[in-house]
Amino acid sequence: MPIPAPSPPGRKVLLVGNLFGRELGNDFYMIMQKLMHGFIRLGCNVHVFNDREVARGSTPLLSTSTGRAAANRKLLKTCDNFRPDLVVLGHCELIENATLETLRSRHPGLRLAYRNVDTLTDAKNRARLQRRAACVDAVFATTGAAIHGVPARSRAPVYFMPNPVDPAIDTGRGFARSDQAHDLFFAVGTGNSADPRLRLPQAAAQRLPELRVDFRGVAGKPALRGAAFIDALCDARMGLSISRPDDVYLYASDRMSQLLGNGLLTFVSRATGFQDLFGEDQIAFYDDLDELVDKLGYFARHDDARRNAAEAGWQAAHAMFASHRVAKYILERSFDLPLTETYPWPTARETSVPRDH
Repeated sequence: MPIPAPSPPGRKVLLVGNLFGRELGNDFYMIMQKLMHGFIRLGCNVHVFNDREVARGSTPLLSTSTGRAAANRKLLKTCDNFRPDLVVLGHCELIENATLETLRSRHPGLRLAYRNVDTLTDAKNRARLQRRAACVDAVFATTGAAIHGVPARSRAPVYFMPNPVDPAIDTGRGFARSDQAHDLFFAVGTGNSADPRLRLPQAAAQRLPELRVDFRGVAGKPALRGAAFIDALCDARMGLSISRPDDVYLYASDRMSQLLGNGLLTFVSRATGFQDLFGEDQIAFYDDLDELVDKLGYFARHDDARRNAAEAGWQAAHAMFASHRVAKYILERSFDLPLTETYPWPTARETSVPRDH
């Protein structure tokens, strides 16, 4: 894979969120880590500020809430020391909008971007996005439907961004193997056997008793994190991506990019609209349980067809959603620069529509 051309000389990016904290490496495959890799590949100088860890470490009793004020002060100091050109905010709820406005006054020309990767059908998450949109320069959401509720008068435009794939993190090549222990992998992070996302895969497994399934987050098989999660994912030939919800245009949890990025044949509901980006020969799309069962059974029996489709999906995901490509898009939109390429995903500023659209 060719190395992309460097970004403009001296571009400094500060990532603010829960990176390299007390998860002790369990989250090495998460979205913020992939974006960090992408910015570095572009030639950016990247620094990280973990607001939660700074808050905890600033109080004798390691209290996040008590350390909130200190985290805000230390973010200001970090920016004074590092002088970033762009600050990318993740889930850093300890950081106040007032602190971001102070950053602007101290560092003219600084751009602020906010990245939101959770479902916008959740009212609390929409409120988080709307709060940030009032003070940043650009918002990036992993939902293609404009249901964010940000008013047109808000400071920040809202743009779609795909969940990135990174070649140093998504290293599996499921299409190159046939010796996996399982035919189908599905995981929910809750560990809750009542999770509604389990209904479809469990029903499919009942219809296909010969299918070797590995369902994680179900009673008896707890949710996994870290390298153990990636190992389990890569020990299956196929993967099922079901988000919560699973019928919002171009919304998917990062599980979809993890499955595609590691070379599993990935099953995705057509209700998500991802057939606008991927072909039927790259992802196993389905409309309902009957079609899911038919395709699972077919690809379980025809391994060459499974491997060909999985490789095509892997190639498409690593090309379309490459971490450096997503990072470049964030830079261009955040600085109001002309787009340097025709990106395959929707790039127009999203105008909010009612939630039921």
